[in-house]
Order: sequence, then C-alpha cells, then structure tokens
Amino acid sequence: MGLEAFCYGLLLLAPISLALTLVANLTAFLVLAPPRKRRSTTAPPITILKPVKGDEDGLYENLASLARQDYPDYEIRIGAEDAVDPALEVARRVQADHPQIRIHVQSGSRRLGLNPKVNLLAALSEGAEHEHLLISDSNVRVETGYLRETAAELADPDVALVTNVLVGRDADRLGGVLECLHLNSFVAAGASLARVAGGRACVIGKSMLFRKADLDALGGFAAVSNVLAEDYVIGRRFELAGRKVALSPHLVPTTNRGWTLERFVNRHVRWAQMRRRLSLPAYLGEILLNPIAWIVLLLCASWVAAGALDTRLATAAVAGIVSKCAADALLCRKLTGKLPALAHLPLIPVKDLLLAAIWVVGAFRRTVNWRGNLFSIERGSRLVPQDAPFRTALEELI
Repeated sequence: MGLEAFCYGLLLLAPISLALTLVANLTAFLVLAPPRKRRSTTAPPITILKPVKGDEDGLYENLASLARQDYPDYEIRIGAEDAVDPALEVARRVQADHPQIRIHVQSGSRRLGLNPKVNLLAALSEGAEHEHLLISDSNVRVETGYLRETAAELADPDVALVTNVLVGRDADRLGGVLECLHLNSFVAAGASLARVAGGRACVIGKSMLFRKADLDALGGFAAVSNVLAEDYVIGRRFELAGRKVALSPHLVPTTNRGWTLERFVNRHVRWAQMRRRLSLPAYLGEILLNPIAWIVLLLCASWVAAGALDTRLATAAVAGIVSKCAADALLCRKLTGKLPALAHLPLIPVKDLLLAAIWVVGAFRRTVNWRGNLFSIERGSRLVPQDAPFRTALEELI
C-alpha cells in the first residue's frame, strides 16, 4: 500500500514538474523578447576587472573580445595571483595586439580572506581609473555591443547593479557539452523565472556592473572575502539595501572547451552545496524543475509495484521526456541561434538525471574540496576551513 501511495504521489508530481519547467522556459523567451527600444545613450567610463588563472582553451579570444568593444571609454585590468601564471603571457599578447585599448596586466592579490577570486578582484580594483567596475570571468567571450547594451540599464537611476543572462558555447568534450546544455536550459530559465515571478535578478559573477562607491558602502570586497558565492551575496546586499538589480537581456557567452565529465560533476556538487546554504527553500524547489527525474522515478516505482511496465504510463512518460527535451532545444535556439547538435539531444535526459543525483549529494554533503583545501560551507555560503594546519596558517595571516 505504501508503494502504491508513493506511485500516486509521483503521478501527481511528474506532470506538475513538467508544467513548471515549461513555464520557466517560457519566461526566458519573455525576458529575452526583442526588439527593445534603447532607453538612453548612457555610457559611463568603465573599468573591466578580469581575473585569470591558467592558459585555458580560448583564453586569447576571450580577452581580445573585450578589447574590441564598441564603447567610448573603458580600460581592462587583467590579473593573476601568481606572477608566473601562463595566463599573464596570453594577456600580454592581447595587450600588444590592441595598443589602442588601455590594458593593464598585473600579478598578486590582496589577502582579504578565503575566496581567491575576491582577493584578486580587490587587488585589480585598487588601480581602477573609473568609478564603474565590471567583473568579467576568464571564460567569457562577448560581442562588440556588450558594454554598451549592459551599461544601458544604468539609464534607470534606481539601478545600482547589472548582471546578464549566460549562454553556453564552444564545447569540445562531454563535460563542456553538459555544461552548455545546462546553461542553455535550467540556468537561463531559472534566472528568468526569478525575474518574472519574483522580481529578482540572480546575480552571476561572470558579468557584474556596478559603481565602486556603492559596493564600498556595503562593505566592499572584504565583506564577501570568506564566502563561496560572492556574486550572489553581493547581489543580495544591494537588494537588501534597497538598491535595484537589473537583468540585462544582452547575452553573455561562456566558452567551455576542455571540460571533462569529472570537472562538470565536481563543479556542480560544490555549487549544489553552495545553493543549499544560500537558501534551503529555493534549493528544495529546484528539484521541481527536473521533470525527467520524476518521470523516471515514477516508471521505476510503478514497475516494481505492478511487476510490469504499464504501456499507457510508458507512452505518457516518453511524451513527457520528449516535451521537456524539445522545450530545452527551443530555448537553446533562442539563446544561441541554433538547435543543439542532433547527437547532443539524448544527453539532455542524461544530464538531468545526473544533476538530480548531484542534487541529492548536495543536500547531505557537508564539505567541499576547493583548490586543494577542505572547507565546510556554512549558512550564506560562508567558508570554514576543515584542515587544521590551514586554519592555523589562516589565523596567523589574519
């Protein structure tokens, strides 16, 4: 009787999950719906902060895309923590090839806390020539109108921070393909749903534009130096201070070459734990946007309960899975201009089932290995070192 009740529950949850997912995908079309009249020619001088680490695939083109912006006044500050980091040599080649753009290349970071990206951003911002700062991750490769269209959101005087919708491109290995499929479906739909249904922008650190004075008023980079999700926390600080956060419809492409399956899994296990500690209700709600997991669970449970697979249920399940894959494919076309490769379509349900398993791991796991150090992620994504020698060294440093 218990298993039958469980099956009835799944029979209710699976179509609800599918309906919610289709609605979420639809909100992405609403957020990105063109055309949109330019509200102003707002184009304040901008300093781009570009933290880098390692000579990753496509790094030259990622950096060069920022040097080709159609924008009147901006500078690019590229930095790595290690002076011999090979990424710096790539940055110097970009600097030499684009002498008309003010490009600064530096090494070293400030020891503010446990988050190395924040430490590096703090060092890069110290020499900034302009009040407006734009954080851009190393795997971002943008089009020439990126700065102008993102800055256009600042025409609204209430806007204090601007972030963008991400799109995954340029994957050559399985992990990168899965990441692109995820960015071009769940991530884009989730960010759009938060904007349309909740009136909030999910701030993603791959593209953040704000005034330095506004961040300093909220504690500066030091206030987020010991959290893993510095981008989300910065966005929430702005919102809690009554400042408006805008979601620009200008798409920000990320390149995902060289991604292995292991890298994909490790990243999302870490991110799952992070999201759980940021907002448990939102984390629990995430699983409702994974209908394929519920459909497969329903099929397995009903098979065990009845001793055989019900033909009508199997037909409905296949229809549900096809509907979800089709919706993701259409959203991918909206974001990238083309449908996923035919060979990648079967990977959509595989990716969703893998992420469902990662969601379960993230719900119970308490520690994360990040850059060779063991941490627990506490409330608000605060990092607490678990390795005793590391804690001692940190205490002496601080």
